[in-house]
Amino acid sequence: MSQPVQVVVSGATPTGTHWDPVRRAFQRLGHNVKNTNTDTWSDVLRLSSSVMPKVLVPALGIAAWAALVAVFHIVKEVNFLKTLGLPNSMILISVLGTAMGLLLVFRVNTAYDRFWEGRKVWSIVHFQCRNLARFIWVYVQPKSVEEAQQQKGAMNLLIAFPAALKHALREEPGHRWADLGPYVQHIKDFGADVHRSTSGLIIPIEVLVHLQSYVNRYPAYQFPASNGIAALADAVSNLQRVRTTPIPAAYTLHLKQTLIVYLLSLPFQIVVQLQWFTIPVTFFSALIMLGIEVIGGEIENPFGFDSNDLPQDDYCDAIAHEISQIMAADDPTADAFGWIQPFSLNNNKVDSESLKVHMQAALEASVRRKETGQHHWVESLMGKIVSVIQS
Repeated sequence: MSQPVQVVVSGATPTGTHWDPVRRAFQRLGHNVKNTNTDTWSDVLRLSSSVMPKVLVPALGIAAWAALVAVFHIVKEVNFLKTLGLPNSMILISVLGTAMGLLLVFRVNTAYDRFWEGRKVWSIVHFQCRNLARFIWVYVQPKSVEEAQQQKGAMNLLIAFPAALKHALREEPGHRWADLGPYVQHIKDFGADVHRSTSGLIIPIEVLVHLQSYVNRYPAYQFPASNGIAALADAVSNLQRVRTTPIPAAYTLHLKQTLIVYLLSLPFQIVVQLQWFTIPVTFFSALIMLGIEVIGGEIENPFGFDSNDLPQDDYCDAIAHEISQIMAADDPTADAFGWIQPFSLNNNKVDSESLKVHMQAALEASVRRKETGQHHWVESLMGKIVSVIQS
């Protein structure tokens, strides 16, 4: 005999089920929901993923230049710079500093736009692979062993696509990679004994060509699946555009040249007022400005192996894991036949008679609340549901 349905009325919680009360869920929010940003103040001393090691030597060189300027201005025996009448005003440094700041900000913003564009496109790849996996594994119903094998082969191509795209962006030719080769070896051009495809296409596009050939066999699902494949092809083009279109050399060269000239002239502008403090001030200024310029170069091409690049390996692993989990269902079409009826708060199946009884009890409880002036919109909805069931 089936167990009765537990009806939750306003202010009550179900008993005998695995559901937690709503108030407990809200109490746990402050403890379980954590910020994904793991940065702490201890990162001030961290050198991994930092650009400081790359700019330390140039900054020390600028500091050594500042030391020479200070010596030739302060030491009496060699203070010939003092007789030249160096400017005793900060107006020039303020104007040049503002201009350099604008150039550096534009450099970093442009580079980060490329970084963020790459991340957005990879998110599209993830979504479309997930969507196509749903179409192929759930909608397509094989009628023979051969069709079942072809279905699994198409799912393997979905796993192979992001890996092929990653290797193409890293300019790693061929398909004989651990995360790519096993998933395309059922195709003649990518067999275990084949070292290079003869089609002339880059591997991600060739994978999409084979996927399109597969979905063309099922006209009922061809249109939505083709849209997903077209979106993946568009993602390949967008990522290639980011990868092969660097920031114009004229801008980067002018920025570096202007930055070096500014840092070399900085000691002459501040030595009159700061004296020996010119050395540390110039050093830290060089460290900061050169670091900003190097950051722009670090994230300009986010498809490599550096710690500041996009974690493409993690993206590919996540997609492969999701598709493998989808394929773990032996008969995805049978899933809906095991569902319980709606309005049940436990895992036991409910017959319609029991459901009518408990919904009628909920309606009566609603009537009693109306008499006491308490009413809730959910109760009016329950009344409508009961009338539909009774009819």
